[in-house]
Order: sequence, then C-alpha cells, then structure tokens
Amino acid sequence: MPPKKKKASGDAAKGEKVFKNLCGVCHSLSAHSTGPALGGIGGSNIASSDGFSYSSSLSSKATLKWSAANLDRWLKSPSDFAPGNAMAFAGVPNAKDRGDLVAYLKESK
Repeated sequence: MPPKKKKASGDAAKGEKVFKNLCGVCHSLSAHSTGPALGGIGGSNIASSDGFSYSSSLSSKATLKWSAANLDRWLKSPSDFAPGNAMAFAGVPNAKDRGDLVAYLKESK
C-alpha cells in the first residue's frame, strides 16, 4: 500500500500578509466594503454573509461550503469557479500563497 499523502497546510501568519497585499483593497474581516467581510468564512456557506449582495453566479453556489478545496479553487481563479461573478480579480496563481491565505481565512474571525 502506498504511503498516505500528507495534506497541504498553509501558514496563517504568511496568509495574513497575502490577505493584506491582495485582498485588503476590497475586503476586511469585519465589515463589508467593495467585497463582503471575510472573517469566519472558512466552513461557512458560499454567498452567505448577511447584508452583502452577491452576484447570481456566486449565489447559485450557496448550498456549498467554503471548504479549503473550494477556497483554493476560488482563489486560484474566481472566474473559473463562478463564471460571471462580479469580483474583478484574476486570482492567486501561486499555490503556496493560496494555501497560506486559506489557512488565514479558516482561522480568522
């Protein structure tokens, strides 16, 4: 039997820096801005933050959770994850940066 693959985990402290550099222009953890507040997003339903108006392409995924895998797919390419969404962001191409960012979002409140 082959050895189990170790799940990739990110560094939340590094993810905080990625968040500030790439996401902080439009998002905060605690208040809606151009984009929705992202504190506590890890494990929550997609497009579920009260008081924010989501695009129909993202709202159509509201039965799904922001799992680590879904966050990674979204962060890699928002337009591939939810074609027609309103976020004007190309994505985070670096897998390590995405992993760190996912770790940060999963533990942020």
